[in-house]
Amino acid sequence: RGKVASPLRKVGAARGRGTTICFRPDTKIFPDVRFDPKRIAELLEAKAYLHGGLTVEFVDEHTGTKALYHYEEGLRAYLTKIIAERGAAPLAGEVFTIQKEQDGLHLDCALAWTEATEERVLSYVNSIPTSSGGAHENGLRGGLAKAIRNYLTVHNLVPRGLTIAAEDVREGLVAVLAIKLPNPQFQGQTKERLNNTEVTPAIDGVVRTGLENALNANRTVGDAIAGRVVLAARARTASRAAAEQVQRKGGVSHRLNLPGKLADCSSTDPSECELFIVEGDSAGGSAKQGRDRSFQAILPLRGKVLNTEQASTAKVLTNKELSDLVSALGCGTGKDFDPAKLRYHKICLLMDADSDGNHICTLLLTFFYRHLPELIRQGYVYIAQPPLYRIDVGKEVFWARDDAEKDRLLAGRNGDRVQVTRFKGLGEMNPGTLKETTLDAARRALLRVAIRDAAATEKAIQTLMGRDVAPRFEFIMERAPKVDEVDV
Repeated sequence: RGKVASPLRKVGAARGRGTTICFRPDTKIFPDVRFDPKRIAELLEAKAYLHGGLTVEFVDEHTGTKALYHYEEGLRAYLTKIIAERGAAPLAGEVFTIQKEQDGLHLDCALAWTEATEERVLSYVNSIPTSSGGAHENGLRGGLAKAIRNYLTVHNLVPRGLTIAAEDVREGLVAVLAIKLPNPQFQGQTKERLNNTEVTPAIDGVVRTGLENALNANRTVGDAIAGRVVLAARARTASRAAAEQVQRKGGVSHRLNLPGKLADCSSTDPSECELFIVEGDSAGGSAKQGRDRSFQAILPLRGKVLNTEQASTAKVLTNKELSDLVSALGCGTGKDFDPAKLRYHKICLLMDADSDGNHICTLLLTFFYRHLPELIRQGYVYIAQPPLYRIDVGKEVFWARDDAEKDRLLAGRNGDRVQVTRFKGLGEMNPGTLKETTLDAARRALLRVAIRDAAATEKAIQTLMGRDVAPRFEFIMERAPKVDEVDV
């Protein structure tokens, strides 16, 4: 337990070179000794990307599975993989690579711009992942901003009156940055953030020079990226103006300026207030009559909900339904998001219990995931569970949310007098039924929306809701044989 058992000694001749390391976790320190093969494989694969040409073999002796990782192109291959997983493509098909070694600092970087709205940067220091960034990422972002702004200025590509912010340059950016330095200083024991501020100006200069040279060497690619940045700046400016207009209507102190179709609650305490987003006017009418007006608000959706995957904040706010929703929530969105201004701590999606309702629910979940993710992280978003069937057995009444629950309730009742009623939509329910089954806090069921696997969730959203049809087609074709019945 930390003490040397015996000194090193020569035991014989050996061929080749290398080191074999074996270890056993101390069960007195780690009572639950379990290894995650998937996580280990991901780390080893990343190491193979970081050290182009290196071959890494992973053998899981429990399952007998093996994996071999070898990437001659190193970070370029890594970046291409990341972009493909996001269902995107490099703008103008160009991936930039920058390599430099000076004063003991070795830098290796691959970067590209895509049509996505968010930025993603993976960084490493001496092959250690730094998920919280630090001085090296600051240098990367600074160099990128200076290079792009200089390119725009030199080639007179900035429209009059438009200001290019650093966030405009980084919109759609995907990058992998790996540096090596002799004495890294990390923040905390997990080494997730680099504190060596002296590397920031060095990386800034290397990235700026390398990117400027690459852009000027290929004006077609340079102009495409410049156009992307200008478009982001225009969208940000329009978004800020639209958000300010929405915010003026959305605060708690401006209740008279809330959307006209919102039936608000009387309470002003967000911790006890609930907002039900309801599909359709008829269902909204039943919900308004069946709710508890003291703490339950109803917002009917009348039109088509926009698919907001890869949509800018400005585009989102041009959609009437989503603009009204943002106004009702009061917390804003995008750069103007402020969770302290949220008016409801339970946001419940109440849709028909059929495929159309599921589709609308998916569109709304995409909106919250992509544009108001903090509301999901803080546990404010829920999915209501209205029944699809009413089952009368003699004088007893049962409610089933889907076919599986209906079959379970009907099992063993062959001799009973049974009547099954299928609701075509929430609008068919009278206010009392909707209250009893879905709204009443004492009897209802709500599903809280949570993100348990961030990578898997991101991939699912991109596959199912993204612009690229091919991954979605593949997803459907793989699962089609497993489907017994399709509701269309």
